[in-house]
Amino acid sequence: MSDTPQSGLIEVQGGDYEHVLEFEGDGLAYRRVPLVPLSKVVLGGQDFDVAEYSLANLIMLHAAGDRRLTAIPVFPSRAFRNAAIFVGRDSSLTGFADLAGKRVGVSEFAMTTAVWTRGHLQDAHGVGVRDVEWVVGPGQRFPIPAGVRATPADGDLEDMLASGRIDALMAGKPKDLKRPPAERRLRCLVDDPDAVERAYFAATGLYPIMHAMVLHPRVTGDKGLPRRLFDAYVLAKRKALARRLSAGFLPFAERAWDRFGPDDPCCYGLTETNRRNIATLSRYLREQGLSDREPEVDSLFAFGATDWSDA
Repeated sequence: MSDTPQSGLIEVQGGDYEHVLEFEGDGLAYRRVPLVPLSKVVLGGQDFDVAEYSLANLIMLHAAGDRRLTAIPVFPSRAFRNAAIFVGRDSSLTGFADLAGKRVGVSEFAMTTAVWTRGHLQDAHGVGVRDVEWVVGPGQRFPIPAGVRATPADGDLEDMLASGRIDALMAGKPKDLKRPPAERRLRCLVDDPDAVERAYFAATGLYPIMHAMVLHPRVTGDKGLPRRLFDAYVLAKRKALARRLSAGFLPFAERAWDRFGPDDPCCYGLTETNRRNIATLSRYLREQGLSDREPEVDSLFAFGATDWSDA
């Protein structure tokens, strides 16, 4: 895998994951890049070949009739976001229902993390998007939906939370987590977020998809490119699954591997589970006012319902 693709190669930009360590394919080169700036490049139509991009934002664009981006059903990033809500270390809030009527910060209202988390709040705890006052970061990629109470943040959202100017923060990984545990200013809203996530997975079978891979219009003339990309990702992931690198790095990781056995919880392609995953996110977008319809899953991807199996 190269971080400096040679001239003439299709450059694939995405995150730094174990499952792309051995990414290779005919005419392809992988470059690891920070994902937040990459999202702005993709949305702005700037120069790229193939890029990792927010699945929520992709669905929003297609629902609005914007078909500039061609996607393939490769999902390089998944994460449970049921408990992605943080409060001050000494906050009196202890449960999801406590958020009704509160001021909740979110850096980007339409980011996939926030859509999944708000969907869980509504489905499991009856707290809807209009039951909360949102405090949003600068430079929102999409307009805030009509009827949603939102005010601009007047500072860093984590600082605002630590000082009590907002009640909670919706975020995947706050900067505060980089501090030693004893020095952290924030805590997760619930005592046992792992239990919340495990219960969700047991009930739904969904490991929420965060991102998909999209192609710039100028490379879609190569009709064989989507399949070459898909096959390269599949092969790289198979090698990663065989290595199980993380199993020896963190305590108890081996038990997590044993729990799943030979199954791949991060399969690519338009499997039944992946279809439900995407359809759930699409429903959340509509319910939260970020789109006015739920596009057909097949319509989001190159070649529609073509066999994309990675088995």
